[in-house]
Amino acid sequence: MFYIETWKIPGDLNMAIDYVLGKSQSSYFRLYTWKNPTLSLGKNQSVEVVNTTYLKENGIDCVKRPTGGRAVLHSEELTYSFIIPNTDPLYRLSVLKLYKEISTIIVEALNNIGIPAEIVSHSSRGNTQLCFDAPSWYEIVLNEKKIIGSAQMRTKSFVLQHGSIVLKTTTGIEKCFKDGNEPITQYGLDLAKEIDIEELKNSLYKSFSKRFQLKRFEKINEIISLAENERMKFKCYI
Repeated sequence: MFYIETWKIPGDLNMAIDYVLGKSQSSYFRLYTWKNPTLSLGKNQSVEVVNTTYLKENGIDCVKRPTGGRAVLHSEELTYSFIIPNTDPLYRLSVLKLYKEISTIIVEALNNIGIPAEIVSHSSRGNTQLCFDAPSWYEIVLNEKKIIGSAQMRTKSFVLQHGSIVLKTTTGIEKCFKDGNEPITQYGLDLAKEIDIEELKNSLYKSFSKRFQLKRFEKINEIISLAENERMKFKCYI
């Protein structure tokens, strides 16, 4: 499995990179951050829910993910993506079993740096537009609060799962939405302790490398060039 790091990339290009990696028919574990604070909407979420005035006034970008699920605000966080082709045995796992496989490794990485995160074995239903509103099967919580929002995309040729690991708890996210009457908080690892992004990155690399023998990917510039041609698909057009 190849390992990739990309830092401070525009949101639509981040989504295009994940999509292009999926089409390349190799396995990848990628860690990345965003150039600007970015609200990402699930593939089936309507941009009509977004408070465009608030986003523009506060310098928040908006993108559509290729994956499903609900909205995530990418700020003060580290995003991961996990991509496998249809030739990988993991491709045959169900949605929930693959969630559990990936969550188990992430929890190990968090536990190793003193974050007592755990996996939930039940599903709750949230009432807002935000992904972090309630945990689903095999998602990761800290102090009973969901701290990682993940979503999957499945095609005949690959599976993509990506998710946001929040470092710092953020309040007031309801302002991003037109119906933002109910307060929304996106909880982070700081519920337990302050974590440096470098420390988190290194721990994730060690845990995933132990399971998948990660190799550094040397052709990321070629992938980014291909992704430039795909990025328009992921703009919100608000």
